[in-house]
Amino acid sequence: MKLVQTAPLQARAEDGRALAPGEDGQPRPAETLSARRIVRRWTPVDERAGRPARWLSILVFLLIVGLPTALAAVYYGFIASSQYATEIQFGVRSADAQRNDATSIFQGMASASQIGLQSNIVVKYIKSRSMVDAISQKIDLRKMFSGPEVDEFSRLDPHTSVEGLVDYWRGKVEPYFELTTGIVSVQIRAFTPEDALTIGRNVLALSENLADDLSKRARADYVKFAQEQVEEASEKLRQARQAMLEFRDRERSIDPNKEADSARLGISKLRDELVRVRADYLTARGRTGENSTVLVSLRNRMTALESLIHDAEARMTGTESKEALPISQNIRGFENVEIERQLAEKFYDAAMQSLQRAQFEASRRAMYLEVFVTPSLAEHPAYPRRLVSVLIVALASFGAWIFLLMIYYSIRDHV
Repeated sequence: MKLVQTAPLQARAEDGRALAPGEDGQPRPAETLSARRIVRRWTPVDERAGRPARWLSILVFLLIVGLPTALAAVYYGFIASSQYATEIQFGVRSADAQRNDATSIFQGMASASQIGLQSNIVVKYIKSRSMVDAISQKIDLRKMFSGPEVDEFSRLDPHTSVEGLVDYWRGKVEPYFELTTGIVSVQIRAFTPEDALTIGRNVLALSENLADDLSKRARADYVKFAQEQVEEASEKLRQARQAMLEFRDRERSIDPNKEADSARLGISKLRDELVRVRADYLTARGRTGENSTVLVSLRNRMTALESLIHDAEARMTGTESKEALPISQNIRGFENVEIERQLAEKFYDAAMQSLQRAQFEASRRAMYLEVFVTPSLAEHPAYPRRLVSVLIVALASFGAWIFLLMIYYSIRDHV
């Protein structure tokens, strides 16, 4: 639209007021004259020149706002297939009731961190390919999502790759972990109520299996070190007992300490008997002759006692035979083997106690799924939300139109 100047500027008086005659021939105030002069100065040459621009604006509005809204209304109103939803809600809980306090998550407790970690693992597993592969072994997901009742825009290509199936699956399953309550909510959508229920039951069963496996693995890892200690202690105890058996077989002695005690006790008795016989000999020699039968008998008895004492001491010191070890050396070898056996037994007992404590603590750390909302058969479709979807498209289109309009006026003002 072209504007032209229609009136020249008026002169001003000495006092600054414009000298423009009014209807009565008197001069008007300056501000009144200025307003009228601006209106007369810029006036359209042709009012019809603005009509093409107005029609172009309407056409752009219809293309950007009206057409997408109309297409969305047609699709969501007449084409889009109904989708049925089923919901699952469960929580990961510990066998120890004190560990199930939801506020402990914000207090940094290790048990709460473990619960939150396993909950997030379950959420990630539900949307993973492992879940799709496990469910596909039980039900035919491709057939469920590519049936004739599904519209072309929502239908899954039955010949798509596994990656395509996983992407499609992630659009139909929505797991969510609420940190404040520790509850995992899962919504499953399908194009028939029966399919949604079947998928929901399989998702719940596989999630429970995963939680059990994680719990068993955590308990096994917790007691693994204690079990390794028990195995090591058991092997040491077996070796110590085997060494004891080999020593007894080699030395033909069950307990050299007891044998030494018995030998010392026997030598002591023999010496006491020798002292008594010598005393009797000295007493009898003073009363009888050297060749009396009493003295001969006493001398023979003393000789026998001295020989017995000598043999017993020789067995203890090892001077009787070069091949046989003395009892003192047997005692040292036996004590070494016995000490190893006692240490192995103590180590084994300590390892067993540690294993029992670890098993008890692991049983307290056991976790499981506590399901309180099970999958149910839907009666009415939950998706698509037809009116809401159309309104969203309309608002988004209108926002895009406003944005483009602002860009247009910004460029025009700077050109």
